[in-house]
Amino acid sequence: MSSPLVVVALVQAKPGHETALVKAQAELVAIARVQPGCLSYELHESISEPGKVVFFERWRDRVSWERHMRSPHMDAFRANAGHLIGAFELLHLHQVA
Repeated sequence: MSSPLVVVALVQAKPGHETALVKAQAELVAIARVQPGCLSYELHESISEPGKVVFFERWRDRVSWERHMRSPHMDAFRANAGHLIGAFELLHLHQVA
């Protein structure tokens, strides 16, 4: 059996949109946590840089994560809040120790 897929998303809001973006991102958490294959889904905001967030996600496998990314709730997020994102980096990881 393969190890779970770990996803880390680093996101920075555009200046002036920090509160709105974090609110929209926070709304994703409860929805994502009940998606098939989601093992954990957490959102953390920087203490020193409002609007800079990190998602820590664990998925049973890549297929589960891809299904989540193609879901209606992610389409709605991108349509409603995607324009608030200033910078984005996505890491796909597997635990080695």
